[in-house]
Amino acid sequence: MECKTRNKIVQLLFISMFSLILLTGCRSNDLFGDDAENVAAIEVREYVSDELVTTITDTSFIESLVQELESANSASTANLDIPNPDYRLLFMDSDNMVIQDIGYYTEKKDYGVVGRYLTSDLHLAVTTELPIEEGE
Repeated sequence: MECKTRNKIVQLLFISMFSLILLTGCRSNDLFGDDAENVAAIEVREYVSDELVTTITDTSFIESLVQELESANSASTANLDIPNPDYRLLFMDSDNMVIQDIGYYTEKKDYGVVGRYLTSDLHLAVTTELPIEEGE
């Protein structure tokens, strides 16, 4: 009888651990909400001056970047004193409405995770470079 109880406990622990692993793998940053598929362009602006640098309209690049940002590991920057990003990225829909505003560093930064992208309080572990020329 004791052996059956022990087996059930082991099975329950195994199922719990497996479920936890699955749930961890399925996490999302939910940066874009229901609008993740509606991003039509990314305006790249100088962070300080807000001057338009370029607009990215490559659909495959945008879809790939949005997917990376949504599923990236992240670290909180809420209690860190970090420099401003080099650029602001405005993720726009087809009506030119801003869906999301994300900071972008031209160099990889390590603020708990290594990446280039910064939301209001999260540093995202995405190192994808934007297709822009330095000094554009």
